[in-house]
Amino acid sequence: MMRRLSAVACLLCLLSLFTLGCGALHPREHSEDEESVLLPTAYHITAELLPKERALSTRTEIVYSVPSDGISAIKLRLYANVYREGNDVVTTEKKAQAYGSAGENYGGVEITKAESDAPLLDHTLGQNDTTLTLRFGRSFARGERVSFTIETRVTLARIRHRLGYYDGYYSLSCFYPEVCPFRDGKYVAYDYTPYGDPFLRDVADFTLDLTLPATYECACSAVENLRDYQGTIAHYSYALQGARDLAFVASPKLRYRSASVGDIPIRYYFEKDESPSLTLDRITRSVALYQELFGMYPYPSYTVAVAPFFEAGIEHSGLSVISDALSDTDRRRTVLHETAHQWWYGKVGNDEYLHPWIDEGLAEYGVACSYRAEGSDAAYRTMIARAEDDFAIRLALEGSEGARFDRPLSELAEGYDDRVYSGGLLLFSSLAEKVGFDAFHAALRTFAERYDGEVASPEDLIRTLSESLCEDYTDYFRLWTTATLPIP
Repeated sequence: MMRRLSAVACLLCLLSLFTLGCGALHPREHSEDEESVLLPTAYHITAELLPKERALSTRTEIVYSVPSDGISAIKLRLYANVYREGNDVVTTEKKAQAYGSAGENYGGVEITKAESDAPLLDHTLGQNDTTLTLRFGRSFARGERVSFTIETRVTLARIRHRLGYYDGYYSLSCFYPEVCPFRDGKYVAYDYTPYGDPFLRDVADFTLDLTLPATYECACSAVENLRDYQGTIAHYSYALQGARDLAFVASPKLRYRSASVGDIPIRYYFEKDESPSLTLDRITRSVALYQELFGMYPYPSYTVAVAPFFEAGIEHSGLSVISDALSDTDRRRTVLHETAHQWWYGKVGNDEYLHPWIDEGLAEYGVACSYRAEGSDAAYRTMIARAEDDFAIRLALEGSEGARFDRPLSELAEGYDDRVYSGGLLLFSSLAEKVGFDAFHAALRTFAERYDGEVASPEDLIRTLSESLCEDYTDYFRLWTTATLPIP
């Protein structure tokens, strides 16, 4: 049953909750450090794709605001080294799908130069060579801007993955040195997991100067400002502000069609699609719908590219990559899911390693909302019923401990999809049906506006929804995430 509260009732509800001293509903408090806002990290990346060598040459200039007094070392991630031999970038059962019939193949990154405008003592690798620590000859004050440049040569694995080449396609994400987020007095560098998205990312500003063979087309997460052909090569210039990451797909096989949603240009890149206009229309309608439900789209453009990928799809800021192995039905659903991530991952970040259910659950909820908006209540109910079956079966077989999803990725290997995707979807869809879809979407818009460009915690989410819906939902979320059902 849908339930709506009048404005007066809502105000009385909130007043009574605050009078009772409900800690979960207290307005967000800021520490002195939080109120002294740091400038975002700025990346200027110069890259050249070398297809004959299966390599990418990069120069990354980083301007970084020091997050705390006394720091004399800065830690970065080198995700490209996850692809070295001996590391598992996919689970055992997904290896054939990721590597293909040719078998496993490896890549990695070599640092050819590291320099800074501050005295740089040395740089060292750690954490299985996936972190880079720059040590300086002095300590910095909070807010001080430090510039440093890292030159690398990335060897690309032959793999259908975030970073690699396959069948004439080059998927380039996680290819540049990435400053680790700083939390509670230290840099955070989670171990890479072969499933899920083991990332925690603050927003940053990006520019990319890219050199490709002239016969290649490029689908990039950033806005294309320049394209200049010079003989056999092409130079591209891109820029994107307030983004979680930067990524692109390049291939001589790609072509594209374009449209717009208001003043937002939309591009759809593909090689084979019997109905590209239909796919493009689905993309534009999903952006328009999610703006209505969740608030304004966060980036100046949106791009969707179909390419070899071992899963159904993957999101980046301003770009979604969809697997070329999907049926039309699965492609439709994946487009809806990854587009929803532009809000839940892009606009509002969360710790995807510690709390993957937030962005994945909300992205799945976006798919369900799309089915409802298209007038297909049967498709909506079918999606919810399947999630209920998957989650209920896991709960029956494994109990609450085996079904709960308030766990980090490292503890979710068993039943990851049933717990994070199905459980997350059911949490949000059941709450929407409990309070009414209009009220719930208004609460989500408040959440998106309040944490636009930030990393929100589960407590931030629960607090915002509780305030907006005039009821404390702390226990509701606890019961779902810990799988201690039934839900009252």
